[in-house]
Amino acid sequence: MKILLFRSNNIFASRVNKYVNYYKRLELDYTIIGWDREGEAKLVEHYDFCKYKASTNVGGIKAMIAHTKWMWFVFKYLMNHKDVTTIHACDLNVAFPAALFKMLFKREVILIFDVCDWFSANFSKYSKLCKVLNVMEKFACKQANYIIICEPERKAQIQFSIDKEPLVLPNIPEIDNNYIFEKENKYSFNNDKITIAYFGGFSNDRFLTELLDLTKNSTFNLLIAGYGSKDIENKCRDLEKMENVKFFGRLDMKEGLQMSYNADIIYMMYCKSNMNHIYAAPNKYYEALFLGKPLITTKGIIVENKVHKNDIGYSVEENIDELNELILSLNKMELENKGKNAKKLWDDVYCRYVNDFFENIYSKIIH
Repeated sequence: MKILLFRSNNIFASRVNKYVNYYKRLELDYTIIGWDREGEAKLVEHYDFCKYKASTNVGGIKAMIAHTKWMWFVFKYLMNHKDVTTIHACDLNVAFPAALFKMLFKREVILIFDVCDWFSANFSKYSKLCKVLNVMEKFACKQANYIIICEPERKAQIQFSIDKEPLVLPNIPEIDNNYIFEKENKYSFNNDKITIAYFGGFSNDRFLTELLDLTKNSTFNLLIAGYGSKDIENKCRDLEKMENVKFFGRLDMKEGLQMSYNADIIYMMYCKSNMNHIYAAPNKYYEALFLGKPLITTKGIIVENKVHKNDIGYSVEENIDELNELILSLNKMELENKGKNAKKLWDDVYCRYVNDFFENIYSKIIH
């Protein structure tokens, strides 16, 4: 058995790490292949990299040219590793060249198409390109032995018929259920205001700038940790001078969870202009369930349905006034009750989901 897992971005992310940890536990022969866009990747055992440099912030046609070069790298890599028995392809820019390789050279290889995001949705502004990508997605799905999606609702994004039922592995972080979190002074404030936490990537499509602007009203406390957009990072550093804001920069998973545990509610907004965000499957949703914390999210996305169905939080439109009105209306007793609902959902449904997926499903599809 020889497994090659490809992903073009963030190969050390939680979703990939779940597979890596499984391979390690079973002492399987595996290699994780990623795209080192900035030339900063270090040599790590079981990891390999495409060294083509490309900015992560370039969009449109320029982005597609860069992705095409990455796809050519994937195809050539497979040609040089024909002893592969399972290809785990994260997203279309891996699944398409892997599907070509499977069709042309090694039909017996197991191809797993792990759809982190539907690629065509990222290029919806370019109608002709979107149609081409949709054809590529259809071809990849046809050649794949298995398709994995991160939420059952994401089946609605598939714009063509498929002959296999997708498997579902949500973006549940591998969290040690024995973690014990405590209230810590470094996360506390000298007031009794509601404390909101955000732990994750900094980008302009998370409605973060608006949240940061509202901290200037001093009506709530904010614990924030993460990295990404330099503008947002700089704004956090400027606001850290205020008594109701604490910025912790980049934290690992356990530290981020510890910070979030000290808050009253978790912030998890998205921007619906990105079609994939309507179907967002965020780690933070499951982190909040594990911690027993309620959520603030965006109206009109699939997470909103989960939040209201399980009575574990609130939703608002992408409107700073509506967000401000919600924050002003929050009370701690109601937040505690919604947090209890969140914890019960974790214990009843998601506590062993990842372990069961690998033991009962993934173990049977790799070769």
